[in-house]
Amino acid sequence: MANKLGFLMQTDTVMKLPVYMTGAGHWDHQEPIHRPDGYPQFQWLHCVSGQGELVVRGQTYRVKPGSGMFLYPDEEHAYYGVEKPWEVYWVTFMGQEAKAMAQLAGMNESAVYSVHSQELILNHMKNALSLTLSDKPLAGLECSKLAYMFFIDLMTDMTLHSPSTDQGYLRLQPVFDYMEEHYRRDIPLHELARQIGVSVQHLCLLFRKILNKRPMEYLNQLRIHKSKERLLEFPEARIGEIARQVGFTTPGYFSTLFKRTEGMTPEAFRKLNGVR
Repeated sequence: MANKLGFLMQTDTVMKLPVYMTGAGHWDHQEPIHRPDGYPQFQWLHCVSGQGELVVRGQTYRVKPGSGMFLYPDEEHAYYGVEKPWEVYWVTFMGQEAKAMAQLAGMNESAVYSVHSQELILNHMKNALSLTLSDKPLAGLECSKLAYMFFIDLMTDMTLHSPSTDQGYLRLQPVFDYMEEHYRRDIPLHELARQIGVSVQHLCLLFRKILNKRPMEYLNQLRIHKSKERLLEFPEARIGEIARQVGFTTPGYFSTLFKRTEGMTPEAFRKLNGVR
């Protein structure tokens, strides 16, 4: 594929979106780049073949096939090929939520990040390039949709394949299984901690680290999920009865938590799903 690059003429509507794409391109061989003042937009450069190096903040990162350089705006950096041809696709982004979405994907700084879902990520970039080179009047909006999908898929890829996340979920799996089996009754924390042979304090630390929530928060989230199934499966059952069936001793607390989690009361949930 020959060298190609395209830039989008943004409308006021597109520029009001939380994140939007501004350009895309492809290089058969990426030439050396040094930007003392950085680049004014977020940028992802994906290595397809060959190898290169990224220099940023005094550190040098190797860029191999299957990895990408994510660059924050206005930060000095340089990159160059060390194994030719260094084939690279790139896309650029802007938007008030672009930084937040990058951080949710685990990209907290300009650096090199590995990607496991190669075909999925590259397809987004290739589609974006085709759109930027087209004359479609809504290319900007279509590319913005791709930008959102791109960040979500990167987030999913990096979360699922993070070694610490994998190990953390594996460590907590007996606790998840125990909750799934016993959620209908009161489960004290020490009973959950015993499933993996740790103290209550350490169990809470693991949940905070892996899920960013307390064990009881996760358990109640599971109970709310189970209650949604029962609310529709047993339309004649009272709300208090459903609450007790999924492990809540106080119907009022169940209703309060249900509304906080789902944005509606259990009664409204039933009505919205055709149960009168």
